[in-house]
Amino acid sequence: MAENLMHALQYNSYGGGAAALKHVEVPIPTPNKGEILLKLEAISLNPADWKIQKGMLRPLLPRKFPFIPASDVAGEVVKVGPGVTNYKV
Repeated sequence: MAENLMHALQYNSYGGGAAALKHVEVPIPTPNKGEILLKLEAISLNPADWKIQKGMLRPLLPRKFPFIPASDVAGEVVKVGPGVTNYKV
């Protein structure tokens, strides 16, 4: 079962800062139409990520919870969803 899980950092509501971020294991998602799945080597939380968590961008970027932040990522494409033509595994 562990091969179907990934490590993630998530929060369950707006606010709370760094203390609200929790390390969890969640199922590995399957990419939908127009999406790709990355095996991440590194992530960075940037100012937009903390503004989203604070709820400052709620009118523009509403979130469903729990939410996994990370706008800046580096990794390898491991799956592509239907209709993806610009990326390959």
